[in-house]
Formats: sequence, C-alpha cells, structure tokens
Amino acid sequence: GGDLVVRTFARPGSKTKYKIEDVNNALPRISLVPEHYNRICRILERDIPVKIEADIRVNIKDVKNQDHNVVGEIPGSDLDEELVMVGAHLDSWHTSPGATDDAAGCAVALEAMRLLKVTNARPRRTIRIALWSGEEQGIHGSRGYVKQHFGDPQTEVKPDYDNFSAYFNMDNSCGQFRGIHLQANEYVRPIFSAWMKPLADLSFTTMTIKNTGSTDHMSFDRVGLPGFQFIQDRMDQGRGAGHTNNDFFERLTARDLQINAVIMACFLYHAAMRDDKLPRKSYINK
Repeated sequence: GGDLVVRTFARPGSKTKYKIEDVNNALPRISLVPEHYNRICRILERDIPVKIEADIRVNIKDVKNQDHNVVGEIPGSDLDEELVMVGAHLDSWHTSPGATDDAAGCAVALEAMRLLKVTNARPRRTIRIALWSGEEQGIHGSRGYVKQHFGDPQTEVKPDYDNFSAYFNMDNSCGQFRGIHLQANEYVRPIFSAWMKPLADLSFTTMTIKNTGSTDHMSFDRVGLPGFQFIQDRMDQGRGAGHTNNDFFERLTARDLQINAVIMACFLYHAAMRDDKLPRKSYINK
C-alpha cells in the first residue's frame, strides 16, 4: 500500500486449515513500505550496490495456542430457551490495535447490549453476545462455537439448532450502517423492512439479497442458521486501515458507532420479541 502503509498477514494461507506443520515449514516474510522499497530500486538503477541488514528472531513452538471466545447474555423470559445472537471478532493483526477491524464491531455489539440493559428491556428470547477469537485465521472461533453448540445438518444437529433464531454481525470497518445483507434469504425481507422504517431518519434504508462473506456470520449461514452482516460506509478499510499498521483509534468516528449500536439494539430486541423465530432459507452446503 501507499503512504507508509504496511499490509500484514501471518497465516500460512487464507484458504487452508491451520496446521502446525504449515507454520514450521514457512519462511519468515518481511514487508517494506513503498518508499523504502522504491529507494532501494532507485539506488540499484544507478548501479550502486545495496546492502540490507535484518535481524529476524523466530520462535517456533510445537504447541497450538488456545484461544477463547468472550460470551455473555441477557436471559429471556417465556422463550428463554430460544436464542438471538450478536457478535464481532476480538482478534486483530499484530502491527496495530485493530481499531476498525474489529474493535469497532466489538464496541458496537457491547454498546447494543448495554442499551438493552439500561432501558430495562425484558426480551422474550435470550440475547447472547459473542466476541470471537481466530476470525483472522479462518473464522475458527465462531466456526468452533457453532459446531459445538448447534451442529451441522450434514453431520450432527445439536438440540439448540432448532432453538436458534438469528445472528447479527459487524465486521466491515467502522462506517455507519446503511442497510443489511439478506444472505439470499428473501423470507426476512418484509420482517426487516418493518424494523427499518422507524430508523429511516438514520439513513438506514437499504436491503440487498446478495451474500457477503469472509467473517463470522458465515459460520452460522453455512449450516443453515440465519446469520446477517450489515451494509456499512466503507471508510478506510481497503484503502489504508484494516489489516495494516494504520488501524488505530483515530480512524473511528464516534457518531457512526453510536448510530450502529442503536440499530443493532433495535434488531436484537425485535428478533427477541417476535412470536416466531426468523425464517430460514433452504440449507445449502457452501
């Protein structure tokens, strides 16, 4: 990237499952910002030898780190065995604190839960928040949670599979919510449309039938459970913040996150209060 941006990735491959031998057999990788790389090129073009000295310290252990999800909930009342979930991922890349990816999502999910508490909401269904680990390494935190608690229709379905209503996720940088992806589930369009009408003055008006992937809602969607991601202003992600050394607190806009928390709380409350669970699309193994 430009402007002194260093993009960093630390996994053996984004499409491969984590294996300790993949790490043991991988070479250390060094990233240079363009200005430093271009300076080297300019010197070489003048036929002046360039010497680069690097001190690389690598520590490889033959054990896997045990990561943890952070989970909490507001208990339901007459439908307390049924579940509505909200989440974001807690892990980030190592060159910055990961403010937009995805501390912003964690903050919004936590604030949505706080709003429900301080307004003395009494949801019918239990509302559970999960801050996931291992998203950047292949959504392992949410994937393992779904497998353990809900199962998969192609292998084994757990008792809570039928009690699950919906999962809402935030992981598209820190921009304001503008709508929601329906994940090819046309059955929820009239439901979400009714929920969105009072939020129109917040410019939250858009629905798309299209899927969006590459984050934790896919762990639910892949096994046929309703999982949704919000449409957001893209802000800096893809242009200099997420997955780089520039992903710091100063990238965040408090007003956008406050609006997102209000919208998230509304969706959680509606999903927890309606008579029926959210309808599911046909199960497709993706």
